[in-house]
Amino acid sequence: MRRDIHTVITGTGSFIPREVVDNSRFLDHEFYDAHRRTYPNTNTEIIQKFEDITGIQERRYVTDDLVTSDIATHAARQALASSKMDKRC
Repeated sequence: MRRDIHTVITGTGSFIPREVVDNSRFLDHEFYDAHRRTYPNTNTEIIQKFEDITGIQERRYVTDDLVTSDIATHAARQALASSKMDKRC
């Protein structure tokens, strides 16, 4: 006898880190190619090209006071709240 198993997503949660780092933070970095040579382009050009390709304008970093389980706990609490399920089940 075959039993079909059905899954329903009833809630979702996420955690967005507070520390925002935009692309300008990389202006004073050195960029290397696959042969470990620095690129002849300016950092402004390199960063702009990267943004054009990826669409990434900023990154978010987790602060040092949090570990993975803290992040997961925040997201899980949001998921439970959005599902309106009893967390004791």
